[in-house]
Amino acid sequence: MESRPQPQFHMPFEARLNPHLERARAHTRDWARRMGMFDAEYLKWPERWSEETFERADFPLFIALTHPDADARELEAVTDWHVALWFVDDLFLPLYRRGHDRASAGAKVERLMQFLPLDGLPRPLIPDNPVERAFADLWTDTAATMSPLWRERFTASVRRFLEGVLWELEHVDDAVTDLIEYLGARRDFGGLQFTAILMEHGLGELRPELLRDRGLRTAVDAFVDAVSLHNDIVSYDREVTEGTVGNNGVEVARLALGLGRGEASALIDDLLTARVETLAGGPAAVPAGAAPFTRALQGALAGSYRWHELTGRFGGSAAAGAFGKPSGLGTSAVYAFSAAGR
Repeated sequence: MESRPQPQFHMPFEARLNPHLERARAHTRDWARRMGMFDAEYLKWPERWSEETFERADFPLFIALTHPDADARELEAVTDWHVALWFVDDLFLPLYRRGHDRASAGAKVERLMQFLPLDGLPRPLIPDNPVERAFADLWTDTAATMSPLWRERFTASVRRFLEGVLWELEHVDDAVTDLIEYLGARRDFGGLQFTAILMEHGLGELRPELLRDRGLRTAVDAFVDAVSLHNDIVSYDREVTEGTVGNNGVEVARLALGLGRGEASALIDDLLTARVETLAGGPAAVPAGAAPFTRALQGALAGSYRWHELTGRFGGSAAAGAFGKPSGLGTSAVYAFSAAGR
């Protein structure tokens, strides 16, 4: 399928770059290696989990752009958590797709959750793969900073993501043709609920009464939807090439509504713009105590857009063609970032 230019995305928020990016890059590369994510058995499929393609994707840049005010250690921890879930999404669970082994994949999810006990205490479990090692390495220190309610929300978000990936695996060879069903499922397998909850680690835990506020829930959902729909548009060509496009909103809209690729992309972009505007009104629609968190979501959305422009994860050409700017690892210096702490 022919590649087409991306829409001129609507983005009213400012992206800022965390000044500790280079330290996070060095740390996360070493951490991923120690967890075994570059071991030979994981480098055969898909190719983008070689150490070279890991560098090109530049996951630390995503976190540095979505968490511009985090201190150095916080940035490292949040990056490690996201890399662990990216590994699950890109490689770990998709390995089971090749044999359509849903039962084994489900069993792996249940075992992974054993490494995230609600009391936060280590268990006598021996990790036997990179994700288990990552969870075991990260959870005790992370849980120690959390209230019991926060731990419950955090682990529930991880399970929601893992089960969403299982849903995605079930449908990747059997494209969904119901756009409403897809939009609901996309909130799960995108992992953005996890991202939003983990943001509290640096910003401070949201109080229970704030979590019940409808305006805050709406803002979080708008953030999740916006990042996910933007990713669908930007990643469409890559997913066509990989054969995983059945779980992409552009493709679902194309099939469900009988649209051409350009029309489907425009429809998803209209939905995306509406969600961005919903988030734009977020700080005014939430209690004062939740306004800083909502503004952080706005900055994180802008940072996600900027990462999609810069990363080599999507082939480098799709986003660069839309914005007229270079992409790939190391090109962030060409942008006039307002760096936190500078």
